[in-house]
Amino acid sequence: MAFKDVLDAASGGDSHAQNAIGYIYFEGNGVEKNLDKAFIWFDLSARQGDAEGQCNLGFMLTHGYGANINFEEAFDLYKKSAEQGYVRAQFNLAHAYSDGIGTKQNWEEALKWYTVASDNGSILACYRLGVMKEEGRGIPKDEKEAAVYYEKCFKEGYDKAGYRLGRMFLEGRGVNKDIKRASVYFIKSAENGSVESMCQLGKMSLSGEGMVKSRINAIKWLKKASARGSEEAKEILAAIR
Repeated sequence: MAFKDVLDAASGGDSHAQNAIGYIYFEGNGVEKNLDKAFIWFDLSARQGDAEGQCNLGFMLTHGYGANINFEEAFDLYKKSAEQGYVRAQFNLAHAYSDGIGTKQNWEEALKWYTVASDNGSILACYRLGVMKEEGRGIPKDEKEAAVYYEKCFKEGYDKAGYRLGRMFLEGRGVNKDIKRASVYFIKSAENGSVESMCQLGKMSLSGEGMVKSRINAIKWLKKASARGSEEAKEILAAIR
C-alpha cells in the first residue's frame, strides 16, 4: 500500500495504519526519519488500544525517543499490550519486572511473563529463562533446566545461548562435562557472531583444551574477538606477542 493510502487511513482513525505510519517515520522508510512524528502516530494508535502501538510507544518512552524518558508510563503500556497477547511487549514487561524498570522488581512476575513470551515464540525470553535458571536469579538455581532452555535457543540460532551452553559443558554444570562438545558449541556460536565464544576458542587453542593446540588458530580467533571489542582478547594478544 502506498504511503498516501496508509496516511489517509491513519488520518481517518485506523489504529493499525497509525502504527504503520509511526514505523515509517521511526525507520525513515521512504521519508525523512522523524522521531517526533513517530511518537505522535504511535501515541494515536496506543490511545485506541492497539497492542503493537502501545508496545512501540512504550519503547519510545523507555529510550527517550521523541519524548522524555518515562519508565512508569512505558511499563503501563507494556502491561496493556502484553495482556492483549503481543509477544514483544510480554518480553519487555518481563524485563521491566526483572530489572525493576518503571515498577518494583518482582521476580515472580518476571518469571511468569518470560514464560508466557517464551511459550509464544520469543527466543529472547527463552534465553532469559535459561539465565534465571542457571544463575538462580529470583528463583531456585537449576542448571540442568537452564541447559534445556539454552539448547532450544541455540537451535534457533541465538549465539549467546551457544556460548552459555559451551561453558556448561566445559565446566560440567547441569550436564556431563564434555570439552569436545563444548568446543563445538563455541565454534558454531562464534561463527554466528558470539564475541565471547571467539575469545574462548582463542584461549582453548592456546592451551590445547578440547581442540588442537595452535598458536595460529588462537591468534585468528583472538583477533576476531578483539576487533569486536573484547578487552580480554586484546590483553591475551598483547601478552603472547
